[in-house]
Amino acid sequence: MSVINIVTLINSLWILPANAVSPSGVFSVNKTEQAFIAAADALIDHYWGASFPDCSNCFYFNSRSDQADKKNEWWWQAQAMDVVIDAYRLTGSSRYLQMYEPWFDGICRYNYEQWPDDPWRNNSIDDMEWIAITLIRMYETSGEARYLQQAQKLYDRYIITTWGPNDEDPWNGGISWSTDSLIPKTKNACSNGPGGIIASMLASHCKALEGHDKKGMKKKYLKDLKQIYDWEHDHLFNTTTGAVYDHIGKRGVAKRVWSYNTGTFLAMATALYQQTHNRQYLHDAVKAADYSILMLGDAKTGLMNNVSKSPKGGDVGLFHGIFFRYLTHLIKCKDLPEHKRNAYVDFLRANSICAVNCLQPGVNIFSKDWVGETITSTTDAPLTPHVTGCTLLSATLNVTKSR
Repeated sequence: MSVINIVTLINSLWILPANAVSPSGVFSVNKTEQAFIAAADALIDHYWGASFPDCSNCFYFNSRSDQADKKNEWWWQAQAMDVVIDAYRLTGSSRYLQMYEPWFDGICRYNYEQWPDDPWRNNSIDDMEWIAITLIRMYETSGEARYLQQAQKLYDRYIITTWGPNDEDPWNGGISWSTDSLIPKTKNACSNGPGGIIASMLASHCKALEGHDKKGMKKKYLKDLKQIYDWEHDHLFNTTTGAVYDHIGKRGVAKRVWSYNTGTFLAMATALYQQTHNRQYLHDAVKAADYSILMLGDAKTGLMNNVSKSPKGGDVGLFHGIFFRYLTHLIKCKDLPEHKRNAYVDFLRANSICAVNCLQPGVNIFSKDWVGETITSTTDAPLTPHVTGCTLLSATLNVTKSR
């Protein structure tokens, strides 16, 4: 295949910076697949707690490589496990499938905010949402109904129940970010976007859910999806630029924009378009995607290679990966204009070339800056940038192999 031409990408999107440069190298499906599998294996070998002899029952991913920090950041567990699911989907290897049950055990056992009445419950609504999405993906790849039913319980009991009230200013609806009484009340993009995605996923799997009224459940979950989307569209989406703002509190809208929020918003919009064929949803999804690529990428490269400015990786280290994952939903929408589809695929491929170039053979851990940093065998590496690198390669393979 030919070298990715960023200039062509600029012309097709009309949004990337004029000084963008092409990453060195040629995109290869085989090379990308090999790099993804090696990086997924490195995720297990260097971050999965139970991989180490002194912690055989630590069924969670450590926050730093090789036990440099054994801390369990709960919502990170979902994003890391999503990479394992991706690897199983790609390879069919039992190594990845065998991690499902230990992770299912560990995610509630090591829930550091669990309530006495339910070890799955957490004050952070968005944390439970990411776990629920991963559980549904585990069901989709294993057929184990317990995973889907646990996701349904999280959504029905603890997530959608934080909606509203609809007459409460300034929120007038929305899913809460936290139930902790010591934290000021806010309604966030990071709690509403994932909530809408869960509702859409549950609607797709009603036949396997608990309850007798399957048609009624599907209608209810699709209604939730539209309600959540409409709320986020009206309160946090800039219809002119495509920006998705962070949250709304009593003092108004916090206009910080993160790539994971635009990713979950465009996923909801894409799902609603596929349900209704209302082209406004598709238009909104494209707006959000284009904003992320233009405004949240690296000004010098035109890519999203700077995963996190924090030396510890932190939550921000996961944000671009979530955007990459949900951009694939838009790319695979059959009614997306072909020039947009080609541009988005080329964008992912260009990012993948850059990411693969930063990998050191034998280590295979992604850094937080694919242009300026390489992780060596002696580097203490944070989890979240590595997860984002893995997610990028998986997303790229997903849309490339389906063409």
